Amino acid sequence: MLLYSGNIDQFAELEKAYSVVAIELKEAKQKISVLEQENILLKEQLLYLQGKKFAASSEINLGEIVDLSGDAATKTISVIAHARKKATKRRGRNIDTSDLPRYKMYHDLDDAHKICMNCNVVLEKIGQDTSEQLEVLPMRLYIVEHTRYKYACRPCQTIVMSPKPSSPIPKSLAGGSLLAEVIINKYQYHLPLYRQSKIFESFDALIPDNTLGNWVMQSGEGLIPFIGEALWQSVLAIDYLQVDETPIKLLTPNKKGYLWSYFAPHLGQGLVVFELSETRSGSVAETRLSEFTGLLQTDGYAGYKSLRQREGVVGLACLTHCRRKFVDVLKITKNANGVAAEFVQRIKPLYALEEKMRELKLTFHTRKRLRQKQAWPILKALFNWLKQQQIKVPPKSKLGQAIQYTLNQKPYLNKYLRHGKAEIDTNWVENTIRPIAVGRRNWLFMKNVKSGAVSAFWYSLISSAILNGLNPRVYIHFLLMQMHELRQGKVDPVKLLPHIIDRQLLVEFSAKQIAIGKQIFNSS
Repeated sequence: MLLYSGNIDQFAELEKAYSVVAIELKEAKQKISVLEQENILLKEQLLYLQGKKFAASSEINLGEIVDLSGDAATKTISVIAHARKKATKRRGRNIDTSDLPRYKMYHDLDDAHKICMNCNVVLEKIGQDTSEQLEVLPMRLYIVEHTRYKYACRPCQTIVMSPKPSSPIPKSLAGGSLLAEVIINKYQYHLPLYRQSKIFESFDALIPDNTLGNWVMQSGEGLIPFIGEALWQSVLAIDYLQVDETPIKLLTPNKKGYLWSYFAPHLGQGLVVFELSETRSGSVAETRLSEFTGLLQTDGYAGYKSLRQREGVVGLACLTHCRRKFVDVLKITKNANGVAAEFVQRIKPLYALEEKMRELKLTFHTRKRLRQKQAWPILKALFNWLKQQQIKVPPKSKLGQAIQYTLNQKPYLNKYLRHGKAEIDTNWVENTIRPIAVGRRNWLFMKNVKSGAVSAFWYSLISSAILNGLNPRVYIHFLLMQMHELRQGKVDPVKLLPHIIDRQLLVEFSAKQIAIGKQIFNSS
């Protein structure tokens, strides 16, 4: 046995040195473990961002096979799976031309060619072939000259004159049809005003884009006190709203603003109002909905927390937002057998049930009963399974965050089961925001809060018109021509809202405009 020959002090120093090395080694291993975990998370984040920038934006499809038995009042819906049907390509011509105006052209042989080349006999007409060709008349600007006849009473020198139709913008050159054209092109088709100015120039009309901007502003400011206020009153009086927000760049001040969307699904075919703010603070929605009571469905943004918990408000969440977080994980991991893939599979029956109930147009009461009977067990099992998976997953990973987000939303996700008029997600309100996201790529920013408020109004009006099956161009033109009567209190603005307006008025108005157009083209 080899004994240590040094003194005790040297042995103690050596033992102390080994102890320090052991501690440093342990700390180094811990740091390596943390760095490895951070590396995994950073790679995950990089893959996620790359996927978001370059990959297809469509999500993995949810599918469905639903068996039904019994009558609509006592239906049992057995949901097996869910798969959206792929749209099949239609071969051949699929453009419906039945409602388009027609101009007939007849093509005949000249007399010399109506003689048979072989027999020198006059040819006999035996029939005709007819084919269609779709053409377009370019935009045409025209001037309406308003000539007003004057009459005088010689004895008392009284002079009277026939009235002239009122203009949407007093003393402006722009007529209602031109204003509607500019507004629709900007807010429905996302064509910036400077481009519209170039288009008008190509038709020999020099209209600067700032003039177009002034027309849009004055038209909006003329209607907002009447139609805009009526829109808000109608939407805020309903007891079920979906709310969402999207970023908008403001030029003055140079910052990020937000366009908030308040959607009432059950007003007509749907009514939406947009509101511009300089902030994403939850106080914006809280102020706007200060007197609202009923069902409020939003995503999990923390700004809605106070609203969700306010007395008189039932806060609901969105299952689609949860699903997207797991889809993001799938895009990174490509693991078809992992937790994210299983989550997507587990919620398919929930969506299949919703789709089938929509197809059958079931009452809210029946929807509630079917959800509690069939959706509740699925949702309950889903949350129990998520809790089991959570302890196996790093909390800071994309999967860990997806699980935590969904578990946090549990109290609000469950509530749709108890309210038949509510939806499983906020897809409807998101659909109202999508056109704005498209437009944002073209016009890039809003000038300021004032002009942004007018833009929000036009988006509200056009989106609501489309939801209710109106032609936005005809509807906007009609409203512009009602502006004078609105100012004088001769028209109730509520009766002009998209879900209430007498459609026969729009039909007659449209027919009148078409007749004017025919006169213009026939006279030129």
